[in-house]
Amino acid sequence: MNDPVDPLASPEALDLLSRLYELQGKVTLSGQHNQMWHMSEPSERIERLTGRYPTIWGGEWGFSDERHDTDNVKYRPELIEQIEENHAASRIIVLTYHQASPTVGEPCDFQGGVICKITDKDWDEILEPGAPLHTVWEEHVDRLAEALQSLQSTNIPIIFRPYHEMNGDWFWWGGKPARFLALWDMIYDRFVRHHGLHNLLWAWTTDRPWPGVEAYYPGLQKVDILGADIYPLEGRPEVYPQEWFDRMDALAAGKPLALSEMGLLPTPRELRAQPWSWFMCWDDLVFRSNDDAAIKRAYGDPRVR
Repeated sequence: MNDPVDPLASPEALDLLSRLYELQGKVTLSGQHNQMWHMSEPSERIERLTGRYPTIWGGEWGFSDERHDTDNVKYRPELIEQIEENHAASRIIVLTYHQASPTVGEPCDFQGGVICKITDKDWDEILEPGAPLHTVWEEHVDRLAEALQSLQSTNIPIIFRPYHEMNGDWFWWGGKPARFLALWDMIYDRFVRHHGLHNLLWAWTTDRPWPGVEAYYPGLQKVDILGADIYPLEGRPEVYPQEWFDRMDALAAGKPLALSEMGLLPTPRELRAQPWSWFMCWDDLVFRSNDDAAIKRAYGDPRVR
């Protein structure tokens, strides 16, 4: 097992990372993201259909209000309760973080608040300690840090997945490698060194790993887990090209590699050729992209746990 990127990682985080390494290449863990407005409903529906509750419980910290109720910040207290309950049931927690752009603030709408463009001047100010936009950025992440500290106090490890799909240009943090890498370092420093959060495993999860994704990679010393978010592309019949897995596997250099977000479940044949550490379907896309037979087949695959 490679050492965690946080040299002070909690025993629970170390145990979780060790488990992922132990299972690597042998099984693929099942996972399901649950949007805030209905929390565990998709995972529970999977259990009713297949008889198995997904091993990975995915959630989101939120950024919006009634304008985008699926990610409404008013559900944050319930999110923490759901994390505690699912951890108590021996599930692995993956927390996604769609931060509102500091130029807009939270709560915000998804379009225009998370999916938006910021200028180079905005970037400079976000990355500059003491600047007004940096102060807003700190206010955002400090709210999350406080919640993560409460989970740390009860010995709950979290796979933390911030600023995903950074090699795309739709989220405010995407499309600019040098800026993204500075942002990654900044949130790590704020959480680990400033707030003393040591219950996190750091997951770097890209959009489809086209050539050039390497420019966004923080490096082996700054990432515990790698992943790719892959959805079907119109006009491209192959959803999971082997070259994408191979490119990410080369970057991972032995670290756990996840199919971190998707809708269409991979087939047993694809999972044999591409031994992802886990897959995580995005909320109700699993039901819109797969019929019941396909879901049962995936969860009945002897490789899937």
